[in-house]
Amino acid sequence: MKHFFIFSALIFSVFSASAQSTYQSVYAIFQANCTVGCHGNGGTSGNLDLYGGGSASTVYNNIVNVNPVNPAALAKGHKRIMSGYPERSFLLRKCATTAWDDAYSLELSEGSLMPDNQPSLEKEEIELIRQWIQFGAPQTGQVISTQTLYNYYHVNGFPRITRPPAPDPSEGFQVHIGPVILDPQKEIEYYKKQALFNATSFEADKLDCKIDDDSHHFLLFGFVPGSESELEEGLRTVDVSNVFPDQTKYIVGWVDSDTTDLPENSAYYFPDSTVLDLNYHIINYSGDSILAAEAYANIYTQAIGTAQYEMKSELVIYSPPALLIFNNGEEQTFTGSRFEAGSDNNWNIWFLSTHTHKYGTGYNIYKRNSNGSKGDILYDGNYNTNYTFNQGYYDWQHPANKYFEPLETVEASKGIIHEATFKISDPDEEALFITFGLTTADEMMLVFLQYTESEPIGINDAITAVSSVSAYPNPVSDVLNFSYTLKEESSVTLDVYDISGKLIANLMNKTETAGKKYAQINTNAPGWSSGTYFVRLSVNGKSISKQIVKID
Repeated sequence: MKHFFIFSALIFSVFSASAQSTYQSVYAIFQANCTVGCHGNGGTSGNLDLYGGGSASTVYNNIVNVNPVNPAALAKGHKRIMSGYPERSFLLRKCATTAWDDAYSLELSEGSLMPDNQPSLEKEEIELIRQWIQFGAPQTGQVISTQTLYNYYHVNGFPRITRPPAPDPSEGFQVHIGPVILDPQKEIEYYKKQALFNATSFEADKLDCKIDDDSHHFLLFGFVPGSESELEEGLRTVDVSNVFPDQTKYIVGWVDSDTTDLPENSAYYFPDSTVLDLNYHIINYSGDSILAAEAYANIYTQAIGTAQYEMKSELVIYSPPALLIFNNGEEQTFTGSRFEAGSDNNWNIWFLSTHTHKYGTGYNIYKRNSNGSKGDILYDGNYNTNYTFNQGYYDWQHPANKYFEPLETVEASKGIIHEATFKISDPDEEALFITFGLTTADEMMLVFLQYTESEPIGINDAITAVSSVSAYPNPVSDVLNFSYTLKEESSVTLDVYDISGKLIANLMNKTETAGKKYAQINTNAPGWSSGTYFVRLSVNGKSISKQIVKID
C-alpha cells in the first residue's frame, strides 16, 4: 500500500526524531497545525490554549483529563484528552477524518474539524495521537515508533478488520481494544483497564466477538469493585510479574470470533460500576507487513433477576515455579488441581478448554476423587476444536472446546484434576529447559472453566459483605499480605488449607467492624512447605478462596 505524501520540515522532524517522547511529537503536531489564529499565538478558540507560552508541560495540563467547553462533548462525559480512552477524547475526535477512521465522526453540535480552514492532519499524525492516548497519554517516554506509523499508512500496512455493528443501546454495548500496531514477526500482550462509566448492575446472556486473525487470545476480566484504582489507565504490557492480577475476578473468558449464548436461566453478572480489564495477546506472523490488530466484544444485557444463576469463569493455572520442561526429547507430564476445601457447593460445569504453547502434546481433565486421585474423565484434549471427534492429537493452537448440555455437576470440595504433557526435541533451541512464560517461545498450562452454582445470580459474584480481597505477593516465599474490605460488621474466619484439603492454620474467628482489614500470614511457620495452598475467607457463613503458591 503506497500513498503520495509530502513532508514539511517540521513534520519530518516530528516523524524522524527518535529521541523525543511521544507526547513531544504530539505537542509538535499541535504547534504546527493548531496554534496560529485558533488555539494560541492569536486566539484561544474554545478556551483551548495549545501554545502554552511555548511550554509543552503547560499544554499537557491544559488538555489531559480536562473537561471540554463544548456542551455536547461535555454532556457525553468526554474530556479534551481522556487517558486510555481515544474514543472519549474530544480533541482527537476534532482532528479525526473519516478517511482515517469513520468511528470518530463529530456531531453537528460538536463543531467542525481541526485544523480550521487548513488541510487535515495526515493519517499517521492522527494515529500518533490515538496511540499516545491508548497508552494512557503519558507525558514522558515513547509508546510507539513514528517510523512504524508512517510505514503502516504508506508502505506495508495490513488492512484493519471491519468494525462490527454495536448492539442497540437498549440491548447492550460494545467493548473495543486497539488498534495495536505491530511490526513484522513481533509478539506482544497487553492489559487495558476499561471503565463502563457508571453502569448500574446488569446481567449478560450473550457475547458476540470479533478479533483479528493474528490474535492469540482475547479475554475480558472484571475487577473486584474499587481495586481497579490501584492501576494506571491505558495499555499495560503483560509480564510474569502482573499476569492474572490478583485483584481480578474472571467474568468472561477465552474469547474467539464467535457468538456465545449462555445456557437457559444463566448469565454473567456485572455489579454496579463494573470496570473490565481487557487482555489482548497478538502475534504478527507476517515477514514484511505491519499489523493493526483489534478485538471487539458485543455484550448483550438484561435486567438483574432475568436469569436465575450466575455463570462464573476461571482460569485454572498450573503453578509457574514448578513448570520445568527439559529439552531432551522425552515427554513430561504435569498434574494440577482446582477444588474448594470444605465447601458444600456444587459446580455445574458448562464449558472446559485448555491452553499450552507449542511444546504441549496432550491435555486431559478429570473429576477429582475425595482422596486426591483422578476420577472420571471430563475432557480429552485429543478432540477437535468443536469436540465432535477424536483426531488423535492435541492441537495447542486450536484446543478442544467442550460444552456440556446438560451441565455436568462436580462437587466443589472434590473439584477437578488437569494433566498436561509436553515434549521438547528441538536442536535449534539452545535452552536446556523451558519454563512458564507469556510468549509462544515459553510454556503455559491452564484450564478455562465456566460453571454455575446453586445460589441466585448476584449472590455468587463474591461474598456479599466483602470486597477488594487480595493476597500478595503470589508466589510467596516469606510473608503473605492478605487484605479485604468489609461493607458491614460481620462474622469473619480466615483459614489456610493445603492442596489435599488439610487445614494448616485457623488465623481468625471473630466479629469485625466495617472497613479495610489486613492480615499477615507467615508462610515459614510450621506446617508450610513449597506447594499450593488455599486461603479461605468466610464472612457471615459465605466463603471465597485465594489460591497461592509457596516457594522456598
